[in-house]
Amino acid sequence: MLKVPKVFYADRRSAGAAADAAITHHATQMLRRVARDLRLRSGEHEIVAEPARRNRGCRVTLHTPAVMLEVADTPTRQKVAVSFRTRRGRSDLSGGGDNAVALEQLTSRDGYDALLTGLRLAAGLDRERR
Repeated sequence: MLKVPKVFYADRRSAGAAADAAITHHATQMLRRVARDLRLRSGEHEIVAEPARRNRGCRVTLHTPAVMLEVADTPTRQKVAVSFRTRRGRSDLSGGGDNAVALEQLTSRDGYDALLTGLRLAAGLDRERR
């Protein structure tokens, strides 16, 4: 279960640089927690933060060879979006289609456990850890 910061729910259309920095910080912390809960070693993943630019919000992603979990913000959204997709190696940044994750799902124990189970399945982590 994660504590989702209030800044993730805030209306993004009028946010400034301070809000972008806060979202980047909280998203990085959240993805570190997910990586730790998935029991990923330091060489098995990386967390990449892309700063906000004009007409494009900030984006923080957790990259593994098989899965990419993304926390993205755009000025046109009402709130921050969380999604994941599969990859075919480190160079594949497109992968499959985005699988949206509701922020409300992350706040409940069952929802968060379901997300972790889905990520383990998509990344093939259950086979390797047994």
